[in-house]
Amino acid sequence: MKILFISAQYPPESKGGGEISTHIIAQGLISLGHDVLVVTDGEHKERKIVDSVPVQVVPLFLRQKPLFERAQSTASYRMFKRAIKDWRTYDVIHAHDFRSALMLSHLESPKSVVTARDYAQISGCTNNIQYNGNIEQGCQGLHELWQCHRVHEASFIRKPFRIWQYMYNRGYRKNAFASFKHQIFISHEEQAVIAQHQDISKQHTSVIYNPIGQEYLATPTEAGVAGNILYIGRVEMYKGVRLLLEAWKRVAKEYPKAHLTIAGNGAQQKEYEHLASLWGIGYRTTFLPHVPYHRLRSLIDKASILVAPHLWVEPFGRTVLEGMARGKIVIASNVGGAVEMIDNQKTGILFERGNVRELEDALVQALTMGQLTAVQMGKDARHAVAENFTQEKIAKHHEEFYKEMSIK
Repeated sequence: MKILFISAQYPPESKGGGEISTHIIAQGLISLGHDVLVVTDGEHKERKIVDSVPVQVVPLFLRQKPLFERAQSTASYRMFKRAIKDWRTYDVIHAHDFRSALMLSHLESPKSVVTARDYAQISGCTNNIQYNGNIEQGCQGLHELWQCHRVHEASFIRKPFRIWQYMYNRGYRKNAFASFKHQIFISHEEQAVIAQHQDISKQHTSVIYNPIGQEYLATPTEAGVAGNILYIGRVEMYKGVRLLLEAWKRVAKEYPKAHLTIAGNGAQQKEYEHLASLWGIGYRTTFLPHVPYHRLRSLIDKASILVAPHLWVEPFGRTVLEGMARGKIVIASNVGGAVEMIDNQKTGILFERGNVRELEDALVQALTMGQLTAVQMGKDARHAVAENFTQEKIAKHHEEFYKEMSIK
């Protein structure tokens, strides 16, 4: 098959979870014998090879956050057609993020497919969560928009503009995604949330998980430093970082040899650093800036416990998958993709979303777990990843989905 991927960002310039997954899938499809080209946004038009994947960089302006998304995506669509003149020759044209999906919706081609990696099609912001940690109801009205965490974070002057922006664009997003005949979700939980607010019954859909990078399973695991707890991701409310610090406040006092590392940037980073200092756990907590993807595996290997305390319904949770692949004790909220990856108390530990006490108990369990039990949990987790999330397996699932597209 001849397959065209579209991704607003792509390695090595961007190393987000969605872009990493897109890259690994592209590699897997090429290994299966398919002809794959990735089109990504950039300042200057150029053709290059990224780890065996052909990449065409085109100035599409997909990384912008415009006030008028319809006008922007229409302009991007015209630039795409001018740059990729042979688009009709592709058997599949696959958008891997919501900005690319908005652009591709104008093509109105039965060959088009979108992977939903967030909640942009039902929510003003991509996270579908309120400022107080409650799950939004798809931004159905002005009240929900006012409670949206991105609106709450904005300055007083910017709040009405952000509300207007979300109100203006959400209908367009919903219709754009509904126009696709084919849509892939990255977890059943993500699909269920979207289906509550978006009619997907007429679409050809499937849940296809994100794959693990081959290097995570190809190299032996490392035990890590006992008591070294790691969080990787955006340092923001919706990711549950404050919840983690609240739980760590008690656990740190009871286990003086344990240490927490928070790796990543985000809107609340300075606030949380101040809280850690105020609560007397600053010296037991290390805040690292954004860590490049090529350094993440070594960072994970140095830890013994990896925590994903998400408040939002995390569509997948790549760090959970990577921690499991490296044989770590993984603690995660019982929402989103983590629920579908972790067999509770066998391949990891799940706790009730937003429950500080349960997170405290999970951290204590992980810190006091016997070595044999911890090793066995890590082995079981790694085995689960090897059975279900390899590059080859996920690429084959995409191949099967593409074949089904021609008969749907």
